[in-house]
Amino acid sequence: MNDSSLRLERSGDLATLTIDRPQARNAINFPMLESLEQALDDLSGNLPRLLVIRAAEPGFCAGIDLKESREARSDFVRVRVGLMHRCLNRLRSLPCPVVAAINGVAVGLGCEIAISADLRIASPDARFCYPEPRVAVPSPSQHLIWLIGLARAQDMLLTARWIEAPEAERIGLATHIAEDLDRGVAELTDQIMDLAPLSMRRTKENLWITMTEGIEAASRHHQDGVTEAADTADRKEALQAFAEKRRPHFTGE
Repeated sequence: MNDSSLRLERSGDLATLTIDRPQARNAINFPMLESLEQALDDLSGNLPRLLVIRAAEPGFCAGIDLKESREARSDFVRVRVGLMHRCLNRLRSLPCPVVAAINGVAVGLGCEIAISADLRIASPDARFCYPEPRVAVPSPSQHLIWLIGLARAQDMLLTARWIEAPEAERIGLATHIAEDLDRGVAELTDQIMDLAPLSMRRTKENLWITMTEGIEAASRHHQDGVTEAADTADRKEALQAFAEKRRPHFTGE
C-alpha cells in the first residue's frame, strides 16, 4: 500500500485497517481508494480470522474528498465511483467477519464503509449522515435498504438528516454502542477469535445467500456446510473439547 492515509496492519490472525487522514477529517480521495483495493487484494490472498476497520481522530470518515471533487471531470468521476463500489462490494463479500469501530462522524462514503462491516460498534458521540443531496449528487441506497429497511432508508436519504448514536443502534445502523470504544472492540475481537474460522465463513456466506438467493438456496448451502464440517479438524476438536469439558482450540482446518 502506497498511501499512508490508509494502513493495513496484522497481528497474528487479526487484521486492522485504519483510516488516518485527520487533516481532512478522514475524507477519502482517489489514492486512498486505490490503496483500499490493494488492501482487499492482500486480505483476500491471506485471509485473517477477523478484520477491524477503524479511524484516527477526529472522526470515522467525512466521506469522499470534496476538494478532489471540485476539480474532477465526469470521466474521472465515473472511474472513481466505479472503484468505490468495487471496493465496497469486495469489502462486504470478504469471507472473514468484519467489524467497524465508529468514532465520531460517518458521512456518505464513511457510512457506506461502516455498513459494509458485519458488526458495527459505535462510540456514544457517533453520528451518521448521507449528505449527498446537499452537494447535488444522488445517495447510494442498495445496501442501506437491506440493513435498515426501505422506510428508514427513505427517511435517512431523502432528508439528509443526522442519525445520532442511540437512534443508529435502535434501527440497526450500529450493532451496539460502547462507552469505551477501544475496550468494546477488544472484547468483541476476543469473542470472535475464539470461534471456529471455517464455521464463521460458512455462516457469513449463508447470511448473504439468504438475502440474495432466498431461503431454499441458503438451506442447500447450510446442508453442504454442515456435511463438509463433519470431517474438519476443528469439528473434531470441538466435540473432543465438549467431552473433556474444556474450551476448544480452533486452527481453521
